[in-house]
Amino acid sequence: MRKRVLLLGHESLLGQSLVTQAAAEDIEFLLPGTPSDAWRPDAIDGWLDELAPDAVINLAHYHQQFQLVTADAEQMAAQRQFSERLIESCAQRDMLLCMLSNTRVFSGEKNTPYTEKDELTPVGAQGAVQAALDQLLVRRCKRHLLLRFSWLLDQSPDGLLMRLVNQLQASQRVALAEEWRGNPTPLADAARVLLAVIKQMDCDAELYGVYHYASVEASSWISLAKSLGQELLSLERLSEDPIIEPVNYADQPAAQFEPQNAALNGRRLLFAFGIKPRAWRAGLDDILQPPAA
Repeated sequence: MRKRVLLLGHESLLGQSLVTQAAAEDIEFLLPGTPSDAWRPDAIDGWLDELAPDAVINLAHYHQQFQLVTADAEQMAAQRQFSERLIESCAQRDMLLCMLSNTRVFSGEKNTPYTEKDELTPVGAQGAVQAALDQLLVRRCKRHLLLRFSWLLDQSPDGLLMRLVNQLQASQRVALAEEWRGNPTPLADAARVLLAVIKQMDCDAELYGVYHYASVEASSWISLAKSLGQELLSLERLSEDPIIEPVNYADQPAAQFEPQNAALNGRRLLFAFGIKPRAWRAGLDDILQPPAA
């Protein structure tokens, strides 16, 4: 890869998957200092001046954006301050900046998958922070890429996927929200998409803008749980199929900070970059395997 790309958040699970896939293609990223001191806003200009990257990928707050149920005020303030400074610094240098977004920027009241043209109507405080950062990136950075994902599935113990796995393993009868829809996306697939986009930008394809990735196909939360149950049975991590009792989504805690409709339309990404969506079910087996020692 000709461009020098600074990767912030390489220690995150998504960052690790991205680095692994890039290494298989002999691609290396520039990495900042140790994670313990990595996300101070006042360190950003030093990294950009010292490392002189052509582009920046910001995964610094990946776990908070996609895996935490709720973030506290201090975490949200840290994400906002860091991201705002990064956006401003990249804008001043006319530097390509790639950031991630989630579906909390939408109300979930739409009946069809969300497109990049839909108005941002965020759910909850975290959604409001994300929407503000999305708008700032688009407004300030001419050379920007904003990749929006729905339900990202990784192996973090407190993450979206493992919370559901723990529910299924804890009881044979599980109450789950009905009519909660999204695009489950295994982490490796998200890394594949991110790497493919950056490689094309390396070829001077000036396809700046906002893009959605939608795995095949949109699913209800209950359908995801049933597929997980089958995988857990095959791995002998369940002894029998769990009984799932549908409950009203509006009565669930998730309704306060997650849109009921989290499904995305990914046609713009396909048409612009030629990146074909993958079926999320095909990636469940790998992501449920124990992490390598």
